[in-house]
Amino acid sequence: MEIKASFIDQKRARANFFILGLFDGDKSAPKSLSMLDSAAHHVLQESLQKKRFTGKPGAKLPIYGTSQFKSTDDLLVVGLGKREQFSTEKLRRTAGGFLSQAKCQRAGQVAVLMDSFVGGSVRWQDAFEAVSDALGLADYVFDRYKSKPKDEPKKEIQTVELIYGKKDQRKTAELALERTEIISRAVTFTRNLANEPANVMTPRAFAEEARKMASKQKLKITVFKEPDLKRMKMVGILAVCQGSVERPHMVVLEYGTPYKSKGTLALVGKGVCFDTGGISIKPSKAMEEMKYDMCGAAAVTGIMHAIAELKPKRHIVAVAPLVENMPSGSAQRPGDIITYRNGKSAEVINTDAEGRLILADALLYACETYKPQALVDFATLTGACLVALADKASGLLGNDPVLINRIRKAGEQTGERCWELPMWEDFDDMIKGHHSDILNVGSGGGGTITAA
Repeated sequence: MEIKASFIDQKRARANFFILGLFDGDKSAPKSLSMLDSAAHHVLQESLQKKRFTGKPGAKLPIYGTSQFKSTDDLLVVGLGKREQFSTEKLRRTAGGFLSQAKCQRAGQVAVLMDSFVGGSVRWQDAFEAVSDALGLADYVFDRYKSKPKDEPKKEIQTVELIYGKKDQRKTAELALERTEIISRAVTFTRNLANEPANVMTPRAFAEEARKMASKQKLKITVFKEPDLKRMKMVGILAVCQGSVERPHMVVLEYGTPYKSKGTLALVGKGVCFDTGGISIKPSKAMEEMKYDMCGAAAVTGIMHAIAELKPKRHIVAVAPLVENMPSGSAQRPGDIITYRNGKSAEVINTDAEGRLILADALLYACETYKPQALVDFATLTGACLVALADKASGLLGNDPVLINRIRKAGEQTGERCWELPMWEDFDDMIKGHHSDILNVGSGGGGTITAA
């Protein structure tokens, strides 16, 4: 699907589906619609006068098959709710919805009137980025392993045209599209890593995919294999992978070495390519979803994919430890004690709390090797976070209030909400070891906090 920007007066091919938004309480059709298609403007204005459409959130007014329209076969008006309450996240969800409807109509050419989605906290540039971002991501499907009947017609949109009304908006529109295309490609790459089945996306296969991406994106990459990890005393990674025939890897990606003097940003992502829980085995229900326990590693690898094209003037590294957590005669046991390269020892109370064991190695490596100015760790760490926040936000924990606030604000802007949880010293006693310095699980509640 191609997404492009065009000026309202520009000559264009007739669209199959034309989309615009109206806020609750709007009593007239957008003036820009009259510039584009006076007949469509007249029909919509007449519908509003007859109160056929209110603009409430989720409302839709499809106007089909009107041959008098100059610019489109069909028109879709979507309700945006109260203008003052409109946000970029609401716009993203709206855009994903109207893309689905356009597909159902088998529309090959779609046009969107962008100025009709400006309101509330959404500026014109925000609208352009949010809509192009949502359309690109909503078009994603992972169907690599599905057979495709030859006689089944495809519901594919060839082109989405985002129409702007002022000539001086052209440069902003083009830059917004370029940026969102870069991010969309990186997200697609990340989703593909995560969605592959675990028999395909093993630690070795993940490392190979990272190597291919790094070569294409011109990133520096180092892949540490088991002999390297033994030499480096990566005891957490080695302990977790003991029960699997798939051997561990650790991927390190690096961008922007000329900018080291400005400080380093380190990204660390948990990469458990399949997690059975080990000896402390998980229930069988939904265990197939444990292929997603490597999404932290996929995320930091995808971020580096985008960074290579966005080209920020910063030195950025990503570290992804990759293992499988399987039960077998050689697997680590509850009660095992491992001692990390910094001298701290950890007792394994529950082998299903394995992510923190491998992340400790990766975090130590990142800190010792790069001495980062800031470090951000991404992990599907514990189901306790789901208990606390459901699927509405990610848990956010840290020791730098300024960085935490920046991440939280970025999450609000992009629809990836985060909610800070405390890391008070009071929690330290909950993971104090019996025969070691620390335990790999806490006693009592606060599971997300003690995991971090």
